[in-house]
Amino acid sequence: MDPDIPRRVAQVRHDIEDLYALQTAANDSLNTVNGQQRRLASRVEEVQQTLDLHGGRLDRIEDNQRQQSGRLDRIEDHLAGLSGQLAEVLTVLRGLGPSD
Repeated sequence: MDPDIPRRVAQVRHDIEDLYALQTAANDSLNTVNGQQRRLASRVEEVQQTLDLHGGRLDRIEDNQRQQSGRLDRIEDHLAGLSGQLAEVLTVLRGLGPSD
């Protein structure tokens, strides 16, 4: 029997134990990365939901502003008409002159 065999067997056993230790460390790292990816995916989903909410709110704000703009246009047109009527009334009043 080769006297070097027990040393080689011990070395192989040691190498195998080192490989198992490396595999365990790699599995732990993968588990950590998977956990981080799950948390990140969850956070991205939360952010997307928030963006969707804000998008809806902005759409409603834009609709309100369009409605208010239409109302203001109508008010402006009405005021322009009143201004013309007031100008006519002033002209009539000025034409009457002072009543002594």
